[in-house]
Amino acid sequence: MTISTIKFSKKDAKKLSSKILRQVQSGMQRDGAIAFDNLFPMRLLKRMRSEVMRRHHAGELRAKGLIRDIGGRYAAVLPFEGPFLEPKFYANRLLLDMLSALLGTSHCIGSLEVVVAIPGAYRQHQHIDGPIRFDRSIGKAKRGFQGDLSELPPYAVTLSVPLCDVDEANGPTAIWPGSHRTALRARPPGQAEILREFPVEHMAGDLGRSFLFDFRTFHCGLPNLTAEPRPLLMFVFTRSWYRDPNLTDVFPSVVITKRNLKRVPDRYRHLFM
Repeated sequence: MTISTIKFSKKDAKKLSSKILRQVQSGMQRDGAIAFDNLFPMRLLKRMRSEVMRRHHAGELRAKGLIRDIGGRYAAVLPFEGPFLEPKFYANRLLLDMLSALLGTSHCIGSLEVVVAIPGAYRQHQHIDGPIRFDRSIGKAKRGFQGDLSELPPYAVTLSVPLCDVDEANGPTAIWPGSHRTALRARPPGQAEILREFPVEHMAGDLGRSFLFDFRTFHCGLPNLTAEPRPLLMFVFTRSWYRDPNLTDVFPSVVITKRNLKRVPDRYRHLFM
C-alpha cells in the first residue's frame, strides 16, 4: 500500500507531534490521500453506526436521498445531533490539527453525508469531488481559468469514515494516488489516462480505519457483492472561501438546529460558519 497510514497512540491524544503533521502534509501532497487507524473512539463509531443503520432501515435516509444517487448507492445529509454532535467527532483534536496544517486555521465544515451502498451496488464511475476548473469573472461574463492550477494547495478535503468492516466484497473505495496533481491541469485527464498513469488502491480495513483525500483525487466506489448495506460517512472540510458546486441543489448542506448550535462550544462555533 503506497498511501501512508497513521496509527495514533495514547501519546498522540495529548499532543500531535510535528513529525506526524509533516507526514500528513507530505502524504497528501504526494498521494492526495492518507489513511488513519484509531482516529475516533470505537464506542463513538458504534453509536454512529447504530444511528445511521436505524435511519436506513426505517427508510428515512433513502427518502431524503440526494439526486446524486448512482450505481446502487444513495447519499443523504446527516444532521449534527446525537453522536454527530459529539465534539470528539466534529472537533476531534487530532483531526483539527491535521486540517489546520492542510487548509489553514480558517477551515470549516462543508457538509456531512452518509453514502450507503446497498446490496448489489455496482462499480461507480471514476470521478473527483471538486470542480475540474475554476471560473473567473470578467465584467458580467464568467470564463473558465485556462492556466495550470496543478500546484494549488488543498482547498477541500473529505474524511471518509466507514461504519463497518470493509473488504473487497462489500465495496471499498478505489483511489488513484497522485491523480490529484492532474485534475487542475490546463487539459484535465480522462479516465484512460488516469488508469494508465496511476496505480489504484482499495481502501479496505476493519471498523476504525478512516481516510482523508483531496477533493481533486480520482476515486470511485466498488461493487457491494454482499447481502448487507455498506454505510460510509463523508465529512467534508473546506477553506472558508470555498463553496462546493455539487451542493448547489442541497440547502443547507450543514444541518444543525439553533438549539444544538448553542451546545457547540464557542471555540468550535467557527466550524459551522
